[in-house]
Amino acid sequence: MAVINVKAKTDNTGKAMDFVAAELKRYDFTAAARAEILIAVEEIFVNIASYAYDPVEEGDVRLSVVFDGKAVIQFEDSGLPFNPLDRCDPDPDIPILERNIGGLGIHFVKNMMDDVEYVYAGGKNILTISKGLSGSDRVS
Repeated sequence: MAVINVKAKTDNTGKAMDFVAAELKRYDFTAAARAEILIAVEEIFVNIASYAYDPVEEGDVRLSVVFDGKAVIQFEDSGLPFNPLDRCDPDPDIPILERNIGGLGIHFVKNMMDDVEYVYAGGKNILTISKGLSGSDRVS
């Protein structure tokens, strides 16, 4: 398992993505699966950096990557408890200018990954995403 701790700041998004990209190079992911994983990592990291900690508080994101027939990427933060999976998916039939702001990012993550799980344990938000090598193992 590879692990990195990164300050939860949007300036560190590239560092988080580079870490995951380096781990993915060790395995035979398709270009499409790799791209989807990195888009998901970016979305999740930016959301943690933007919303997990109140404006005066700083915190870290613990990011881990393990491969067990699929890439399993876990994000841990000690910020405000928030389960992004509780959000309703946006309604694509509502015109874009009439939709509520927010929710599209996690919607994309849920559709690009094979599995997305959230737990709040030990004072930490723990969001885990996973994807198989081909990217075609999605559970609908």
